Amino acid sequence: MKTYIMQSATGAPSTFTGSPSEVVDQMTENTQMVFKTREDFRRSYAQLACDWTGSPVRFTTDDELVEDLIEVGFLKEKK
Repeated sequence: MKTYIMQSATGAPSTFTGSPSEVVDQMTENTQMVFKTREDFRRSYAQLACDWTGSPVRFTTDDELVEDLIEVGFLKEKK
């Protein structure tokens, strides 16, 4: 099972495990923001990552979002 680490704005890292779908589930549970739909969450998170890194982030599927979050360095796979 893959484990990913994300450094938060507060400095405390968050850890997520599992498939891209499970990672997005965990990210959704850990947020203090409210989203109407899963797509709305993915779109907002992609926009945040894009603004932060200056790189485009896809959000059509959980797989694309997690793949791009890794690509831009927002998520790091724990080895």
